[in-house]
Amino acid sequence: MSSPAAVRVVIHGAAGEVTGSCTEIITPSARLLIDFGMFQGGPEQEPRNTILPPLDFASLNAVVVTHAHVDHCGRLGMLAKLGFHGPVLCTEPTAALLPRVMLSSATLQQTRVHEHRDGTAPTSRILAPEHLVTSIPIRSAPPIVLFTHRHAEAVVRLLRAVPYQSWERIADGVDCRFHFASHVIGAASVEVRVQIPGRARPAHLLFSGDLGPIVNPLLAPHQWPDDAPDLVVMESTNGARRFSAADRTEAFFDIMAQARRGQQRVLVPTFALGRAQTLLQLLASASRAGVLDGMPVYLDSAMAVRATELYARSPTELAESAHADCMRGVNPLHFPELHSLLSRRESEAIDQVRSGCVVLAGSGFCDAGPILRHLRLSIDQPDARVLLTGHQLDGLLGHGLLHGATRVEINGAALDVKARVDRIEGVSGHADADDLLEWLRRMPALPKTVVLNHGAEQGRAAIAADVRSLGVANVLLPGIGQQIEVI
Repeated sequence: MSSPAAVRVVIHGAAGEVTGSCTEIITPSARLLIDFGMFQGGPEQEPRNTILPPLDFASLNAVVVTHAHVDHCGRLGMLAKLGFHGPVLCTEPTAALLPRVMLSSATLQQTRVHEHRDGTAPTSRILAPEHLVTSIPIRSAPPIVLFTHRHAEAVVRLLRAVPYQSWERIADGVDCRFHFASHVIGAASVEVRVQIPGRARPAHLLFSGDLGPIVNPLLAPHQWPDDAPDLVVMESTNGARRFSAADRTEAFFDIMAQARRGQQRVLVPTFALGRAQTLLQLLASASRAGVLDGMPVYLDSAMAVRATELYARSPTELAESAHADCMRGVNPLHFPELHSLLSRRESEAIDQVRSGCVVLAGSGFCDAGPILRHLRLSIDQPDARVLLTGHQLDGLLGHGLLHGATRVEINGAALDVKARVDRIEGVSGHADADDLLEWLRRMPALPKTVVLNHGAEQGRAAIAADVRSLGVANVLLPGIGQQIEVI
């Protein structure tokens, strides 16, 4: 029987799906975890977050976080109670975001328990047409609480910010460093270097995290390792899609111009980190081009407001033109029509706005948050529009609207969908298929093995064929729990 490989990678999440990222690296002298994300997609997914990877958290040398999206960091708040007390390594912007993300998550978990007890939990489902009908799961037990504020605060004390391109020693013979991933502020690909006893060349592993487009007008461009990796673990969210930035901008401007002329209320479900800032940059461009012409834009998310402020405070993270704006004292994400809302009272105040406006509000999946209240007030109004700009999880309200729902129920109200539903592809911040392939091409040399994760099966299969066409013979599509031998 052969002995196990000196370096192994174990996939613990985001295998054939786009949430729950979690990957373990086992080396002769250290074990580390890349991301500890939350599984998302509705109440039926919640129990999966309590099923822990089969590993000893107390024995991990480090946890490395690629970025502050909950599908990559959502279970970090559990680490302290699982016995982990080592460093949680991340980039400096991610270290600034994670305390707010974890503490807000702890608050939300407690709020959902209270809502369940009081019968006030937000609900939404599709009522028609028949093939889209969804049911509201009946909860007999309170929602799951993964961690509390006390647990989150303990993990916050473990955070260690590491500059990009700076090697960080994890254990004897094991180092890692971050590269710009151009996805959201602070997002990084993670390079891991492992020195193997008796082997002259160290093993090199590269974990993409979530990748943004190769040409990103908002964020600094990607960085690549100096040496060819032996193994690359690469996301494949948009592995079956290709987008045009020019078409996206043109379509966005057209919708904004129509809304202004028709005095329409445009509701844009969004995520606080990444999606909101991409939309704000598009809106800032529309403002400068005279497309908005005074039509107010409301950013209805305190988290999005705070994240947007971080972009302006981090000019070295930004693309050249946005960096130049910051150096001149100009916030590249601000424009005269923008109004930032920081409280529920401010959010409810815009319910009375009857003129044309744009409302950016969470959640991006239309399953919770202020967007549900805005949709309940407007979805049955023919002068309203819903603009969907990214992936929608199957079974949730956003997915139903995207696929032609004609009647919905939101927080107990049955409503006909009279609002126009628009979709613009490519605003998610994820690289498309061409970007993913270009990211691989720009390596010093093609890796021996590419492991595709963080993508639905259709996306993984499509990009797998493209990666093989580049000349990578060993392309893997692992399942959860699968081990991959590196060296």
